Amino acid sequence: MSAFEIIPTAQAAVDTTAFGNVLKPIISGIVYPVVELMFGIAVVVFVYGVLKMVIRGDDEEARSSGKQSILWGTVGMFIMVSAWGIIYLISNTLKSAF
Repeated sequence: MSAFEIIPTAQAAVDTTAFGNVLKPIISGIVYPVVELMFGIAVVVFVYGVLKMVIRGDDEEARSSGKQSILWGTVGMFIMVSAWGIIYLISNTLKSAF
């Protein structure tokens, strides 16, 4: 007989649904709109960079600035898509539909 057989184990049920219900209005009312707004800004920055490169392609400084806008717009879109993924992961972990 080992020590683990003698010691009783305690098991607790964790109700994550209640915590998910508290977070649901915060996520759907604040976080989603902010993420969508930031994604929209990233798309605008990306498109601005593309247009800057196309319209003023003969100017080296404009092309360089356009490339930077495209790069940061792409980084912003990647971060916002990652944020959506993290929110989805958390909502599935808490077993509530945000």
